[in-house]
Amino acid sequence: MTGEVMSKGEGERLEDGRRRKFWRVIGSIFIAGMVLGAAIGFVAAHNDMPIEETFTALPDAAVIAFIAFGIAAFTWGCWAFVKSIDEVELADNLWGSTASYYAYAVLFPSWWVLGQAGITAPPNHWGIFFLSLAAGMAVYGFRKWQAR
Repeated sequence: MTGEVMSKGEGERLEDGRRRKFWRVIGSIFIAGMVLGAAIGFVAAHNDMPIEETFTALPDAAVIAFIAFGIAAFTWGCWAFVKSIDEVELADNLWGSTASYYAYAVLFPSWWVLGQAGITAPPNHWGIFFLSLAAGMAVYGFRKWQAR
């Protein structure tokens, strides 16, 4: 069929629309994160202080509004993301999410017991948070690699 332009079928058009919706959702989540990050960066730079001390420079109402916006953006982003993906992507995300939860469920109590026994320092919650996310991303990535 050289020289002929083939038009897309209905399934291809639906998939294109789903893909556009997916990237709009990802872009919106990214922009919300940029707004939050820029706001904190601005406050930190304006007050010449480290990022971790930024929230002490803000009025309580601003901190509560910041958290409310973050939670709302995260909640909407999760809902919109799940509505824009297919069943394969959903299954991969569920496996990754489960791995993250299981990592947290094992790491925190284990580290807490070790800390209580004096074998280690008390649990580092940020460390556990990022290790849990890394476990979920590893499982998600493995599933994507396996499917290629």
